[in-house]
Amino acid sequence: PRDSFLIANAEYIAKATGSDTVGAFLVDTHGSNVAAVAAALRNRLGTAATVTDLATSRKLVGSSLTAVDLGGLTRLELGFALALAAAATGLTLWLGLTERRRMFTIASALGASRRQLGAFVWAEAGAVTLCGVTTGAVLAWTLSQMLVKVLHGVFDPAPDALAVPWQYLIAVLVSAVVATAAAGVAVIQATRARRLDLLRAV
Repeated sequence: PRDSFLIANAEYIAKATGSDTVGAFLVDTHGSNVAAVAAALRNRLGTAATVTDLATSRKLVGSSLTAVDLGGLTRLELGFALALAAAATGLTLWLGLTERRRMFTIASALGASRRQLGAFVWAEAGAVTLCGVTTGAVLAWTLSQMLVKVLHGVFDPAPDALAVPWQYLIAVLVSAVVATAAAGVAVIQATRARRLDLLRAV
C-alpha cells in the first residue's frame, strides 16, 4: 500500500472497480523473519507478483505522507477568527463613530437630546451588525459549498453534508454583539461631553 487507506471494504472495492478479484494478499509472518519470508515468496512467485515487505511499505508511506494533528492548529485559527470578528465589529464601529464626534457635538448644541443621539448610535450599530452577519453567513456558506465540491475527489468516501460548528458560530455572534454594544456605549459616553474645540474645527 502506498496511500493512507490501508483497509477498505471488499464489497465497496468490488462495486467501485467492477471486479471482485483479489489483487493483494497480506502474509502474516508472526512478526519474525519478515525479510526472509519476502525473499522466499519472490523466489517462488518470480515475476508473476510483486512482493513488498512491511518495513519497506512503512518507509514509503512515512516519506510520502505527513501525519499532522490539526486540533491545535484549528483552535488557533478559530481563536484568531473570534478575535478578528470582535475587532471588525466593535473596533471598526467605534472608530467610525468617533470620527463623527464633531457632528454629535453640533447636534447636541442644536438641542438634540442624549436619547436622540443614542438612538442614532444604536441604529447605526444595529444596521452594521445585521449587514455584517448576513453577508458573512452568505459568503461562508458559499465558500464551504465550493470547497466541498473542489475537494470531493480527495476524500473517500466524500462527505454527505457540511459539518456546522453551531457552538463556535454562536460564540462568534455573541462576541460580535458584545463588542458592538461596548463600542456603542463608549461612543455615547463620549458624546455627553460638549467639546467646544470640535465646534471651532473647520
